[in-house]
Amino acid sequence: MTTGKNLSFGAGCGAVSALLFAVISTGSPLAFLLYLIAPLPILIATLGFGHQAGLVATLVSLAVTALIFSPFTGIVQALSIGLPSWFTAYLLLLGRSSPSDDPVTMEWYPLGRVVLWVVGLSSAITLIGALLIAPNYESFVATFGRAVDVVLTYDPDLVQGLSADDKAQFVRSLSSLLANIAAPISAAASVVISVILLWVAGRIVDASGRLPRPWPDLSTMALPRLAVPALVLSLALAIAAQDYPALAGRIVLASLIIGFCLQGLAVLHAITRPLKSRRSLLFAIYLVFVLLPGWPVIGIALLGIADMWLSFRTRFSTLPLPSNTQA
Repeated sequence: MTTGKNLSFGAGCGAVSALLFAVISTGSPLAFLLYLIAPLPILIATLGFGHQAGLVATLVSLAVTALIFSPFTGIVQALSIGLPSWFTAYLLLLGRSSPSDDPVTMEWYPLGRVVLWVVGLSSAITLIGALLIAPNYESFVATFGRAVDVVLTYDPDLVQGLSADDKAQFVRSLSSLLANIAAPISAAASVVISVILLWVAGRIVDASGRLPRPWPDLSTMALPRLAVPALVLSLALAIAAQDYPALAGRIVLASLIIGFCLQGLAVLHAITRPLKSRRSLLFAIYLVFVLLPGWPVIGIALLGIADMWLSFRTRFSTLPLPSNTQA
């Protein structure tokens, strides 16, 4: 009976996820915000009611989306939202049993590896999305050129006073710039949103008492060392390659920078624990993220990369907080 109730709850969560995905078709700003949280019901179903309930939620969201739009759209929804959400939540439930099977003493799947999976999935989904837009890079850039033309139709003052040749050069330059940065920014934003939704889903399930693992100490999060050569390789591709290989390098590079930024924030949360002004300091750091997007991310990411070798959390170690305390 309990299993049946869990699967039923998962089916309901899948329907909700599909509806949140479907509202994007209205084109309103609120609809876009609802679309962004479409993975949340599947994450909650998986974390709170088991991976089977999460898988049912994924299949139901596929079916409902296919009924609303088309089978192809249903598959896109499942591959871009449903399955990645189910898989990342499932990873958080993995653990090696202890002799007493006590959840507190079990060895749970490392948070850093979950984040690396999020980075990889976000990068792959973004690159596949770009390939679906256009099979070759020239067509991909031309897509942004058409978008620029639409903008100029509504705001011709942007090219006022330019000759026809200069206007064409402006459109080509702007469309090439957008093609270079749009996908990496999208991948980076996807990593941020995915991690935030995982945290929100975990908090909701933990508050309900259904989270099967203790709340982790987020300040201990560290990416696997595999992330470092992946960062170097993606940087080399972004610099030396052309067209889609270069775009793939930029996408992975942007996603990994966010991953290392999260590790840098974990370092700051850990080493500031002895400070009396810790809350004010962390508030100021996050405020800088909001007011000055971009450069602070790179700075904190460099801290995360340096932590791979310098182990700041070990050097500045203090008595750790209880495992159920928020980092």
